[in-house]
Amino acid sequence: MVDHRELFEDVTGALARAGFDTAPGPSRLRIGHRPEGVVVGWSPGDLPPEGVRAAVLGAAATVLRESGLRVAEGDDGDLLVTAAAEAVTVPAADPETVPEQWWG
Repeated sequence: MVDHRELFEDVTGALARAGFDTAPGPSRLRIGHRPEGVVVGWSPGDLPPEGVRAAVLGAAATVLRESGLRVAEGDDGDLLVTAAAEAVTVPAADPETVPEQWWG
């Protein structure tokens, strides 16, 4: 299994800063490891499942995306979080090195 320890810490930290209960122990929020990345899920317990679950996971997805992480919905409805690809900066062309255009 691929070790996503740093990604796991980034996900947990971002959610904790946003007010989600990420402490170990009885919590409805689940954060776990998968070969592809980190999975975030929420079990509603006694609450109506879909509306509340969708709202909580939607808020978590927004927080994680704003933290620069890539978030996708997994087959089971949980969130699959992967590290965002680093931006590639393309240097601007130097106007003096641009070849002159010939129009005929």
